[in-house]
Amino acid sequence: MSRRRGPRSRAALGVAPAFPDFVSKAFGGHLNTLTNKEKHEINDGVLHVLSEIGFEQLPEFLECFVDNKTITKKNNRYCFGLDFIERCLSSINNEILLHRQNQEDYLSLSNGNVYCGTGGAAPLILDYEKKVYRPSLRKDLLNAARVVDKLENLSFFSRPLVLTDVVDPHLMDIYTAVISLSATQKHVMTSVANHRTVKTLAKVCYLLAGGEDAFRKSPFLSLNINFIIPPLRLDHEACEVMRESVEYGIPVMANVFGQRGASSPVSVVGSVCQTIAETLSGLLICWLLDPNSKVICGPRSMVTDLRTGGMAGGSGEQAQTTSLLNQMMRYYNLPNSSIAGASDSNIPDYQAGYEKALSIATSAQSGSNLITQASGMLSGLMGVSLESFILDNELCGSILSSMRSVDVATLANDLESIKQVIVQDKHFLGEPDTLKRMNTDFNYPKSAKRLSPDIWMKEKDNIMLNEANKNLEKLISSDFESHLSQEILKKLETDFDINLDAIYGQN
Repeated sequence: MSRRRGPRSRAALGVAPAFPDFVSKAFGGHLNTLTNKEKHEINDGVLHVLSEIGFEQLPEFLECFVDNKTITKKNNRYCFGLDFIERCLSSINNEILLHRQNQEDYLSLSNGNVYCGTGGAAPLILDYEKKVYRPSLRKDLLNAARVVDKLENLSFFSRPLVLTDVVDPHLMDIYTAVISLSATQKHVMTSVANHRTVKTLAKVCYLLAGGEDAFRKSPFLSLNINFIIPPLRLDHEACEVMRESVEYGIPVMANVFGQRGASSPVSVVGSVCQTIAETLSGLLICWLLDPNSKVICGPRSMVTDLRTGGMAGGSGEQAQTTSLLNQMMRYYNLPNSSIAGASDSNIPDYQAGYEKALSIATSAQSGSNLITQASGMLSGLMGVSLESFILDNELCGSILSSMRSVDVATLANDLESIKQVIVQDKHFLGEPDTLKRMNTDFNYPKSAKRLSPDIWMKEKDNIMLNEANKNLEKLISSDFESHLSQEILKKLETDFDINLDAIYGQN
């Protein structure tokens, strides 16, 4: 297997760098627009949907649970028993850790922890050299994973684009996972179209982990599973994917995508109620399969522009809807993910900036543990931009740094410092603590510039985008060095019938 232009192993170079302090100490959940009474009322609605309205059909593997208590049949629809729902929610595994491949760093989805990352399934990429949209390819996924691996404020890599140059759905899903896992050590999220692919994907993960037990203990890959066809229809194939994922110890992202005014009620409360009920059904199904399964709830009620039917992911209405969904997830104390950052702009411009900032900040503050699509996505999730990864990394860093915890124990020393500066007629720039905290308490952007007007006048250009392009070019042009060993890379090719050289040689 030739590796002349392919990846070189960096296994000997040590573990990936730890997250910045302000990322590891960013805590959300302080934004509460719903009162406790309103949360209780929405919960009553959720329970009514689950126990009285129910679902049209059940996947075959759930039929054995149909009885008078767990799943009951009412008016030719399948409903969950209230006692069963309560028992599940009171005993569900809500202490979930999503690991990186080095098995030392992990994302803890509890205590209000907030992490930003990528996501989406864009069929188009904004070519950073030609400045035009084109179909997304395997080489683009590799470059996306390589770039995100180096961005300190993005904590996980969720597949942001589809491989239009792979026709076979099974191979597409395997290529997506292998490329992602070989190009970044961050936790990887992906998806599969067929439940039979899950077993193959599990074998990939076990190989990289050094065994099944090692992966189950420290899972570095999870599956996004859109198991609902709103309103209230279970996608049987997706449910089979969910069943297989639980069996092989792969964490499940139980995602629901409804549209206000189309596949869910137009009112924000009605849409939230239905979406939460649909999401919890995935949790209940996984609990029936294995009470210790790792399930992250992903309620997404999407907003469309009702004038055109187009996406309105950057709207204030979308930010509000996501916020309410997050607040209800906190009500149930469930690990969760949300979509934010899905700008409707086609380029990384002012519109993209304010739409992303609004949705990401609102989602983080309302208590989302994992914010997917927080980086790179444009054109209402139809397009992805490598430059945007770099720019959005800085945006996420600013938001996360604003949410870090504070230590009031320093106040006594601060008061003494104030006294000394005043008495000695000095300034705080000369204080030892200022120098000490300069590189720990502040987040410094790399692409964004803080220039005086006279310096800016000399350039009069989109300085931020130019800097992002420079940084991107530096990352892309550098030799790709996989953290996986040559032995593992070769085994991936031979065992799973994929050609990594064909991808790496394009870079």
